[in-house]
This record gives sequence, structure tokens and C-alpha cells, in this order.
Amino acid sequence: MAVTDPNVLQTPDGLKYFAPEREAAWIGILQAHAELTRGLDAALSARHGLSLSAYEVLNRLAHAEDGHLRMTVLAERSQLSLSRVSRVIDALEQREYVARRSCPGDSRVVHATITPAGRALVGEAQETFFEVVEQGFLARLSCEEVRVLGSLLGRLVTAPLGASCPGPQG
Repeated sequence: MAVTDPNVLQTPDGLKYFAPEREAAWIGILQAHAELTRGLDAALSARHGLSLSAYEVLNRLAHAEDGHLRMTVLAERSQLSLSRVSRVIDALEQREYVARRSCPGDSRVVHATITPAGRALVGEAQETFFEVVEQGFLARLSCEEVRVLGSLLGRLVTAPLGASCPGPQG
């Protein structure tokens, strides 16, 4: 089968690979994400005893109206699976940073609510979060590069799959 997309190249034995500029973009985004999330996870854990997932859950709850969200909404907003959110909530509940509440009108619905202790912890942890993101990511870029990157990444999360740019100009 011949490759018809000029952005996907092929070795003599038929293995496909991206053109160098596409490979750099793809690998760059994967490595930047991995580096940043590892750094955040390590700093939040060392300074506050929180994983990045736990921080994200607490932060979403702290910013929610009335400090509570349905578990399904929390999973969606935090980009975590419902089972992962449930495990994180279990651990945070044991430490009294969140509480689970059943919905009075529908016993199948469970809400997570941030406690005052959880709100205080996330407030402290935000300083670490912003410091690591700034130093490990944003400070490496100019203000214009941050603006452009934000615009590009925003398009990636809203663009339908399959959208593509034309091949290299010859």
C-alpha cells in the first residue's frame, strides 16, 4: 500500500513515519507534557502531599459553585476517568479534604464537596502549581509565543479529528 499523504513518509521496507517538522511537533508536545506533569506531580507531592490528580480534583471543587460537583462532572472537568476520580476522592476523604454527599432527589448521584481544610490545602498548593508551570514551561517562551501556543492548542482541543493541513509546498 502506497502512502498518499505527503506528511507521512515511508522507509524502503514500508514503515511509516512523520516528516521531520511533524515529528518534532508531535514528540515535542508529548515530551513537554510529560516533563511538566512529572515536575508538577513531584513538587505537589513533596510540598503538599498531593498528587497532580488530587490537586486537579481539589482545584476543580474549590472553583465550583458552592464547592461541590457531581462525580461525573468532576471526572469530565478534570480529564480523569470516573474510576480514577473515585479513587482520588477516597484518599482525599480519608484526609478530610473532601466529603461525599448523596443527592436527596436521586440516590444514584454522588457529589464531592471540598471541606475548609481542603480549600486551605489547595490554596497553598496553588502557589507551587503556578511556580512550577511558570518556571518549567511559560518562562521558556516569550509573551507572544505563549499567546500563539495558547491559540494553537485551543484549536487542537476544539478541532474535529481528521482536519489536516496541505502537504509541504514544493
